[in-house]
Amino acid sequence: MKTEIKLRLEKYRGKYYARGEDAFGVPVRSSLKINLTEDESVASKALGKLESDIMNNGGHAFVKGSELTVDVLLELYYEKGVAKESLNKVKHVADYWGRVSVSSVNEAAVLEWERSMLERGLSPATIKRYNTVLKAIINYGCKSKSLPLIRMPTIGQDSPARKLYLYNDDRDKIMSFMDDYARRYFVVLAWSGARPKELINLQWRDVDRRGKTFTIQSYKGKNGQAKARTIPFSSAIEVVFDELSKLSSCKRDEHVFKFDSETCWADYEDSTKAVAYRLKTATLAAGYEFGVKAGVSLYAFRHTFGTNAGNNSSCNPMMLSQFMGHSKVQTTTDNYFHGGVKDAEMLVRGLE
Repeated sequence: MKTEIKLRLEKYRGKYYARGEDAFGVPVRSSLKINLTEDESVASKALGKLESDIMNNGGHAFVKGSELTVDVLLELYYEKGVAKESLNKVKHVADYWGRVSVSSVNEAAVLEWERSMLERGLSPATIKRYNTVLKAIINYGCKSKSLPLIRMPTIGQDSPARKLYLYNDDRDKIMSFMDDYARRYFVVLAWSGARPKELINLQWRDVDRRGKTFTIQSYKGKNGQAKARTIPFSSAIEVVFDELSKLSSCKRDEHVFKFDSETCWADYEDSTKAVAYRLKTATLAAGYEFGVKAGVSLYAFRHTFGTNAGNNSSCNPMMLSQFMGHSKVQTTTDNYFHGGVKDAEMLVRGLE
């Protein structure tokens, strides 16, 4: 690929023309629609604008049928593989941006997209996730085609730190109203800090019972791709794996957690919703309210693990960050290191 656009002025049939090559060596011959009676400086200014427009179009000249659209970059992104959990976000981006020319993806267009999503009632956190996907598609596509990267604004905001928390006795009471298959899943969820979907997808190949570790796959990696992490498990989880091993053939490609003796949670079209329904049923049976506002949800189990560990003086943020699968330690400290009564008493000691 050539790295620069080379254009010059040409006089032809009473008009000024641009003649030369785009950044890919494709011939360019385009009328500037300026009469030769105009001063040449006017034509030079128009030529400069055309060069700028071509550069903003990824280096491609504006000739019929050649203008690069986001659809092309989307195809490249799909070819490299997209995590199943990210497909809906990619589809949302494709529906809005697919036929838009790459040259039109600029700050003003992205901000207009943000306004349209706000009008539809999307939360700032959701908007930021969509923006991250758009950036990943554009950046990957531009790098793949050796195009200059496009500068885009960051829209939306991070989710506020979750305050979900279940007291241990409440958590245990809720689990006592579950059948054994659901209870085993929630024990591992409560004692590992894993994300709900990560455990649903767990296979026996990922479990090292002798080394007392298991490896889980997260879609939170770069560009939405899966990222694996291996974490040790406690005796409570070991008991669960022992129980399940007696009920299963433990084939390497077999999922660990099941709805019953035959059906895996992962076989459900919306597996997370299916597991959440079991939690809701047990929560209501135990006499508690269910939902984020009530503090009981799938992520409440993960958050309770993180908060309990954060309140443990022997646990440091770096260690917990590895357990939770956070790419930034700051995320761990923001969410799980809130301090407690003992910390407050220590802080005010000597002030009286």
